[in-house]
Amino acid sequence: MEKVTLVTNNDRVYRKYKDDMEVILLDSYRDVLIKVRDLVYDRHILLTHPQASSLKPNQTPFRSVMVYPKGEEDNTKDIMLIEKCIETYEQWQEIAPTPDHYQKNVEEDFKTIDLSVIENIVPRLM
Repeated sequence: MEKVTLVTNNDRVYRKYKDDMEVILLDSYRDVLIKVRDLVYDRHILLTHPQASSLKPNQTPFRSVMVYPKGEEDNTKDIMLIEKCIETYEQWQEIAPTPDHYQKNVEEDFKTIDLSVIENIVPRLM
């Protein structure tokens, strides 16, 4: 899994996987989407969906996405998907912005949901 890159703003995801793969820890959900977009434009493919889970982009402050370098293969579908995810995120922020702060227990619940999405995909990659 040395070529897999995990982009996250969830410190629990970072701590769990930082020794197993490249993990980029960022400040916000939006930052994660933008970094993933940059990687996809740099010939990476998405290993996880940028909007995985049943939570809307304005309901959770945490997001983790895994990508993998694919060289010269066509990744047009991934480019279109990440662009659509950013557009959707921005639309939801206009409708009802993500709260700046959550109670600690609620924040931890959101981190757990995000972590569980990644935990479910990692065994499939090994």
